[in-house]
Amino acid sequence: MSVLRLGAGQRWTVDGPAWSDLSAVGWFSLERAGFRFDRHHHSCPEYWAVVEGRARVAVGAQEYDVAPGDLVCTPAGVEHDILRAYTDDLRLFFFVAAVPEGEPAGHLHREPEFALGHDVGRPGPSAG
Repeated sequence: MSVLRLGAGQRWTVDGPAWSDLSAVGWFSLERAGFRFDRHHHSCPEYWAVVEGRARVAVGAQEYDVAPGDLVCTPAGVEHDILRAYTDDLRLFFFVAAVPEGEPAGHLHREPEFALGHDVGRPGPSAG
């Protein structure tokens, strides 16, 4: 299969092309009102392509304002987060590299409270 039908969002590539070295691919949408996100890291690199909306994100100790056309590149083991949505719509396409053999997959948290997430809809100055 060379086309994955992402439909309503996230799609793990366990049923994707055998030649692909991606562990996950898809998109997610956030709404400012009441949406929560968690500071996390992965055992492999992850990439977010901003398709719609604007936000402030963190990659390691750096913070960035992002908008459509931006690609957020996060190395393996580096914490990343969506700190604040500046617009009522935020849509990101993501892809996650292959998880090294013997390493855990998914969102990993250095502190237990990070897994609880935080509100990304807090009022803030508009970027851009």
